[in-house]
Amino acid sequence: MIRYVLAALLAVAVLSVAGVALEDAAVDNTERELQTGISDLENAAIELAENEELSPADHPDPRRVVDLRVPAGSLTEAGVSQFEIEPVDGADASFARYVLDDGTDHREILDVRIVYRDATDTRTVEIRGSGPRTLTLALLSDEDGDPVVVADPPA
Repeated sequence: MIRYVLAALLAVAVLSVAGVALEDAAVDNTERELQTGISDLENAAIELAENEELSPADHPDPRRVVDLRVPAGSLTEAGVSQFEIEPVDGADASFARYVLDDGTDHREILDVRIVYRDATDTRTVEIRGSGPRTLTLALLSDEDGDPVVVADPPA
């Protein structure tokens, strides 16, 4: 009888350790996926800002399209409740910030200023929902005529 009780206790202990390991792996997978997307976004924005020129009024603006994947909650990935890109006032930089479903908050600085839809505004770009997301970046001029990267997030 004691053997069965000990075997059951051992099985419960092994399953609880496996559950914790799965949770940690899910968070790591989500962070890896988001870091890849943030890096791709930053590289596209920097390339756009450094290698393109502002277009005349009657020409299309230079653009880059970035495909991101925002993980949904599952056994192998933690869910993301918020993902945004916030321009830093007075600097040529932005913060990429995401919050996981468990409340864990991460912030990373991007070496390029990215604003939401209007080059003369400083609104934060919010990427909502989960799954594949396509973000369009364009190079526009601000009120001073300086180039700024503008993001048009998915609906």
